[in-house]
Amino acid sequence: MMWALSIKSPSPNQKRIHFPSQTTSIFSTMVSTSANPDERLPCPWPGCNKTIKPGRSQDLERHMGSIHLPFQFFCSTPSCSWRGGRRDEFITHRANSHPGDEHEPGVIYDIKLILDHIKKGVPIPRVEGYALDFVAERALELGKVEEWEDLCGRRARAGWCRCEGQHA
Repeated sequence: MMWALSIKSPSPNQKRIHFPSQTTSIFSTMVSTSANPDERLPCPWPGCNKTIKPGRSQDLERHMGSIHLPFQFFCSTPSCSWRGGRRDEFITHRANSHPGDEHEPGVIYDIKLILDHIKKGVPIPRVEGYALDFVAERALELGKVEEWEDLCGRRARAGWCRCEGQHA
């Protein structure tokens, strides 16, 4: 299934779907400090039970990138199909699969752009669609459409990802 990228506003004849969002308040709360050191704030992703300490917005960003969003890196070795969510995972992959090679990971999409949309309060289902659109576009550019049929790359973690219909 290919996702069509459309970031512009719907025309007056199109129906708007509104998703309530609390992500703006979650992220702004994350950067503040809490009087209660045991207090934890929930991940705003629908259905996620992860909690993060206040003042640790980078932990929330890392969690969302590692668990909920499509993989952002790929191995740039032409015959390799590896994809992952973190640079340190790539370094481990490269050491195990391509010893002696010093190539950098390829970037599928800019995860900071996606996280910025979430911080601005764009509804998570819409942002998730943007990320999947970026992956589909990059797969097309790289000639990896069949190889990246599972757009988010998390088939092994089915249940964490909400890419309905994306996991064969």
